[in-house]
Amino acid sequence: MLIVKAILLFIHVIVCILLVVVILLQASKGGGLAGIAGGQTSSAIFGARGTATALTRFTQYLAGAFLVLSLTLSFLAGSGISTESVTQKVLEQSPASQLPPVESLDFGTPPANEAGGETTPSGAKAGTK
Repeated sequence: MLIVKAILLFIHVIVCILLVVVILLQASKGGGLAGIAGGQTSSAIFGARGTATALTRFTQYLAGAFLVLSLTLSFLAGSGISTESVTQKVLEQSPASQLPPVESLDFGTPPANEAGGETTPSGAKAGTK
């Protein structure tokens, strides 16, 4: 499945690049970049309107391919995702039956520091300033 995703992604990148190039080659009101690729020559071969029609059709085909590839890649990317909660997985790995009962825990006594003395909430030893 990974190879299929890689091939589709490669084709998607090629389609994206071609789509950008074809859109830039189309003649706009300002002339666009159509003149770079021999605008006069292409109009002599295809006719004055034939070049615009061919580029428009090619743009439509590339846009359709872009849409289909985008939807396919997003579907394939989401197909391996688990719907189980991460919290649920952790709870299943360490069930509550393995934890000590709450009644056995002593919440009234603060924890001792490494030196053996009690600590205050600020971290200083009890009885010192």
